[in-house]
Amino acid sequence: MFQIICQCKKLWGDLRRKKCDNELKIKLMTELHDLVRGKIKQMAFAHDSVRVLQCFIQFGSHEQRQELFEELKGDVVDLCKSQYGKHVVKKLLMYGNKELVAVVMKTFRGHVRTMLRHAAASSIIEYAYNDKAVLAQRLMLTQGLYGNTFTICKSSVCKTIEKVAEANPDKLNNIIDEMKQILTPMAQKEQVIKHSLVHKVFLDFFLLAPDKPKTEMIESIRESVVYMAHTHDGARVAMHCFWHGTAKDRKVIIKTMKTYIVKFATGEFGHLVLLAMFDCVDDTKLVKQAVLSEILLSLDEVICNKYGKKVLLYLLSPRDPAHLLPEIIKVLQQGDGNTHSKKDMAVRRKELLEVVSPPLLDHLRDNAATMVTDKASSVTISDILASACGDLRPAMTAVAQLANHELVPGGTNGELHMAEHPAGHLVLKWLMEQDTTLAEAGKEGKGTARIRLWQHAMKMNLERLGVTEKLPLATSYDKSVAAEVKAALESIKAELSSIGNNKGAEILLENLNK
Repeated sequence: MFQIICQCKKLWGDLRRKKCDNELKIKLMTELHDLVRGKIKQMAFAHDSVRVLQCFIQFGSHEQRQELFEELKGDVVDLCKSQYGKHVVKKLLMYGNKELVAVVMKTFRGHVRTMLRHAAASSIIEYAYNDKAVLAQRLMLTQGLYGNTFTICKSSVCKTIEKVAEANPDKLNNIIDEMKQILTPMAQKEQVIKHSLVHKVFLDFFLLAPDKPKTEMIESIRESVVYMAHTHDGARVAMHCFWHGTAKDRKVIIKTMKTYIVKFATGEFGHLVLLAMFDCVDDTKLVKQAVLSEILLSLDEVICNKYGKKVLLYLLSPRDPAHLLPEIIKVLQQGDGNTHSKKDMAVRRKELLEVVSPPLLDHLRDNAATMVTDKASSVTISDILASACGDLRPAMTAVAQLANHELVPGGTNGELHMAEHPAGHLVLKWLMEQDTTLAEAGKEGKGTARIRLWQHAMKMNLERLGVTEKLPLATSYDKSVAAEVKAALESIKAELSSIGNNKGAEILLENLNK
């Protein structure tokens, strides 16, 4: 084989050059095909010749790939377990057409469980499941982890585990027991527990299992939950572990999450695990020390992140539909009323709010200019000022003083005034409207129109403000502010009357005439 491999590698070197045009590529592929025909199995397990085969699959025609597969079809599983051979299988999945991909996946049937526990083969199963498999193929790959009872009960009508359980309720306990026996050892191996296919089966277990097997499973996997939160299904498994785990289980899970909290908070799926934790863990002291302390140390990073911002907003105003999708709220509601959470939810939320409020108010005070002019973080300003407990005045003053500069239409030096800025003007409007809201909530002393905005900022820019900013001032809860504004705006009544089809102008004019 030495001479043949040397010739193959020479052709391989020419094939992978960028300057190799299609005509030359076809000619070289024909030569390479003649050299490797009948010798593919021998070449697939060696570190150098396997690279030639990868190139052959990438640049070859469908017929050439099909012929290569015919020589290897009896050894696909062994190839997956080979340090070098696995790349051939991956290339077949990557470049093969639908028919070839389907045939390659069929060779995995019955071997998924053993392949998942193998370091090299597990990566191929994960790639096939995540990147190439259609729904039917995904079901085929996962069914090996559901046990023999499921395989016997499965039919063309009842393909999924949910339908099998519904059609055979008497067999559910057997299916759950077999799943438990298969899944428990997988949780002990870090390389296996990270795979999304395994997470899907774990989630099915938690959705179908009775309380006792669920509790036993949580106890056996609690130290491995940290490796699951990076996928859609894995995050939901972690949420179930928090909802249905005992106080000890929850404590162990939180301790394993230490040093990874910021990664959780800024993760697409991991942040949901933190929301579930805030909802159900009674030991708020532990949450403060192990979770919130890490988040608050990296507040700059978390508050600017799309998902980290949701974690902070959840602590300020839990399950607010303005920040969470209805589907996510429904998922979080699944943990309500669990047997292991004894503390009243309102008390738990208040304790967490008391921890995060001072750092958030300090952050807003120190970074007001940046937050007001940033579309993403400006959304959090209203929630911090509306929901945080403690002295709001320093933070409110910092925000309001940004409006204290002269309003020059179009801005100066490329910087827009807060009242003209796309994000800033919404914050400004909210602050002025809050007088009424805070008064209704019995917090008149924290109102902003008289204390901050009118005295320090708005008076000099009143005539330049738009109708949407003038209106909250003219209708302020603080009667003296409203009177001053009305007097200052007396001169523009005629101008307001001439504006047509503007509801805001109509309301403002109506208030000025009262």
